[in-house]
Amino acid sequence: MENSFFLTCAKQRNSALKHWRVRPVAVVKCVHDDAAWQGWQMRTVSRPAEFLKRPFRNGERFILDFGEEFVGQLSLRLRSSENFNDSPVRLKLIFAESPVEIGERNRRYQGSLSRAWIQEEIVTLDDMPQLYKLPRVYAMRYLYFEVIATPGKLCVEEIFFTAQSAVRDLLPPLEQFDADEIQLDRAAQRTLRNCMQEVVMDGPKRDRRLWLGDLRLEAQVNAVTFRNFNLFERCIYLLAAFPHANGQIPACIFDKPHPYGCRCVLSDYSFLFSDLLLLHYQETGNRKLLEEMYPLAKKQFDLFRADCRNTFSGGGIPKTFIDWCNFDRTVAGAGTYLFSLRKLAAIAAILGQHSDRKAFEREVAELVSALRAHTFDPGKKLFVSGPKREISWASQIWMVLAETVTGDEAKELLARLEETPEAISPVTPYLHHHLLAAYDLAGEPEKLRRHLRNYWGKMIQAGMNVFPEVFVPDNPRLTPYGNDPRINSACHAWSCAPAYFLRKKQSGQ
Repeated sequence: MENSFFLTCAKQRNSALKHWRVRPVAVVKCVHDDAAWQGWQMRTVSRPAEFLKRPFRNGERFILDFGEEFVGQLSLRLRSSENFNDSPVRLKLIFAESPVEIGERNRRYQGSLSRAWIQEEIVTLDDMPQLYKLPRVYAMRYLYFEVIATPGKLCVEEIFFTAQSAVRDLLPPLEQFDADEIQLDRAAQRTLRNCMQEVVMDGPKRDRRLWLGDLRLEAQVNAVTFRNFNLFERCIYLLAAFPHANGQIPACIFDKPHPYGCRCVLSDYSFLFSDLLLLHYQETGNRKLLEEMYPLAKKQFDLFRADCRNTFSGGGIPKTFIDWCNFDRTVAGAGTYLFSLRKLAAIAAILGQHSDRKAFEREVAELVSALRAHTFDPGKKLFVSGPKREISWASQIWMVLAETVTGDEAKELLARLEETPEAISPVTPYLHHHLLAAYDLAGEPEKLRRHLRNYWGKMIQAGMNVFPEVFVPDNPRLTPYGNDPRINSACHAWSCAPAYFLRKKQSGQ
């Protein structure tokens, strides 16, 4: 089912990407190092200008470092040193976000997602000399270049990358930032910039899709950095243009070769649509979009109201994501429902839908009472979830964000959680972003800053200049997709929290 009006609105918000040329800054060597992140690191060998002067024979290879990750297309200017082309030139190219992708290039792939996401190409060029631009867009910092076959010697006259994004320049740091905060802020901005293409992608290497839950966090960072609201309106209209038959918003959208909806649904993402809309209105004042989207946002709660009430009788909201870790999602799912219902009530108030607002507020009060009565363990003084009365960080985070506990009680809950080693921990920056939000709402600015520095700071210490999809400091090879970390997205926009929390005014300040 397609909403042609919303699709037209999305098309009206198309805009041209910015392009700029970047060149390698170093020739590097990929070295196995057990102390390095994922067991590999790059060591500088020489400068590209000097190294590329000499011709290359069959079997020779090198690695170029572009200094930071970019998204775009690679161009090669090549010629034969003898000007004698009795056969094509064949090259192997690997485009890598992180060293492991090159260091383990010959290892048998063991991931659960398609191997086609691995960014490697065999390129055959018939004619020399020529300037060849590869047609595919890649996300990369490192380029592995191997001469498989060449007539005589191959001269590499020029290698450059045409980067692209909806925005180009990063914002300068704020005056109060220290050296660590400057690095965190720049890496977060770079992460978001790389994902801001024709739509705001989850990751430019993989999956290259517009995901609703990711978009909400990306919108927060955009609001304090690039403020490209036109692109985010395009994304909102695209999500709204392809509801499922029951009216639920798809979890993600494909935008190429033309926009179309995905069969995947995630209930917590559907609920959070209301918070995305409220944030966009608060930043832009676009009441028209809010009015257009209100019925769709309201529908998401109509679909799952009964399921949310079943939380207290052994049921719960189906198909919630929350985080990649393995845990019972019942309480966290109810928390996203309650948090988002509060946002819907605020939208109803803005639009003058007062009967709706009162109904939503009554439902909020009933849910708060029921959640406290049925899921709060007075002995442990924590919220427990499911038949095994499981304790997770996700449950406590969402009970704080849903304002099931507030003030000192919220502070005490988070402090108790920190002293509960058996609590199931987050594995993605997505849920860690929500932990920062919980610290913010509970009025714990020092804990917020400490966690931001400790968690995202470890990514910087590991050598990253963009933030990844999954990060557990003591499990560097963790992946949700089988047993191959090469398939992980090393630049994932749901991970760009530092720029938001460093640049916004926290509740406790």
